[in-house]
Amino acid sequence: MMAFRIVFLCFLPTLALAQSPPTPTGSSPTTTTRQSTPRHHYDPVPAARAPVFGWRDPKVKASVGYAFTNLGMPSSNRVNLSGVDAAVTGDLSPRLGVTANPSYVRASNVLDTGQHVAVLSYLVGPVFYPARRGRLATYAHALVGGARVSGVIPFNGTGNETGYVNKWSWAIGGGIEYQVSRSVALRSGGDYQHTYFFSLNSAIRGQNDFRVVSSFVYTLWQHSEKRR
Repeated sequence: MMAFRIVFLCFLPTLALAQSPPTPTGSSPTTTTRQSTPRHHYDPVPAARAPVFGWRDPKVKASVGYAFTNLGMPSSNRVNLSGVDAAVTGDLSPRLGVTANPSYVRASNVLDTGQHVAVLSYLVGPVFYPARRGRLATYAHALVGGARVSGVIPFNGTGNETGYVNKWSWAIGGGIEYQVSRSVALRSGGDYQHTYFFSLNSAIRGQNDFRVVSSFVYTLWQHSEKRR
């Protein structure tokens, strides 16, 4: 009995150690929270810009000058006329514009009759600028409208009469324009123009005309800001 007590007392500390909860050997772990700051995301590819529709450097110009016309009247020989030419042009871009072009030319004492021949034209249409270099620009236009041709109508052996024909007309041509300053330019060009007049048998027929114009051009208005 004594021996059993001795053995029990020897193992008692070991049993107590095995049943007690383990003691943490280190400090308890602490939980830390890290507040992230928002970051801005930048797309390396730039967004496409919306297309800008509109005129580029528009301007309004007026011109006046001398006009010479070689008129191919079917009722007589060709007649040379001179007078004045005017135009108002709106340039929508450096390559394209629109123009209104009235002109008046006249010749006196046609066919020694003491009568005159005159052509009043009123044409409109687009104008193109195919090339620009420095101060010099070339232009081409196609115009349509009307022309009033008045003059002498010779009849076979029966004398002369006067009359006029007011009918549609068209012209195509081109020329050059030299910019002297920001507001002033000089223009020179030539056109083929188709008009109508009476023939020897009093029938209205077409005729082929050629005209040359030299003008002084002034810029009435020009957009001050250029589009980027």
